[in-house]
Amino acid sequence: LALAPGIERWAVSGTGGSVGGALRLASLRPEISGATIQLGNVALIIIPECTPLMPVLLLAIAMASYPAPLKWKLAGIGAGIVALWTFNVVRMLALFATLAWWPESFKFMHVYLWQSITLLVVSALFMTWLRFSPPVAARA
Repeated sequence: LALAPGIERWAVSGTGGSVGGALRLASLRPEISGATIQLGNVALIIIPECTPLMPVLLLAIAMASYPAPLKWKLAGIGAGIVALWTFNVVRMLALFATLAWWPESFKFMHVYLWQSITLLVVSALFMTWLRFSPPVAARA
């Protein structure tokens, strides 16, 4: 993705906009400046690794490599993008809450807990997609 900075910029901007929108839905008034979202005295800086790009790529590669019909693969990747984008917004909101109410645990929550949960979510999405996947014809 480093070779495609436009995609990273779009993902950072979109993530910030989505998190800001979710905060506004909760009747909060975040200030968004570039990649920084500030709410009161709490601020998060969105970097490319804070976006759902890598989890989406991981899920898409797994789905693309499985012997399933192309339409099924595309449907799974599309649904996965929506699910992972939504999950990432929830993750960022939880990190905001962590910074506000339990700042000393932020590093653990951000680096260890949420990254592990993200891998579990990607795995669960792939396993769910497999569960409902049309049967693969046996090769002779």
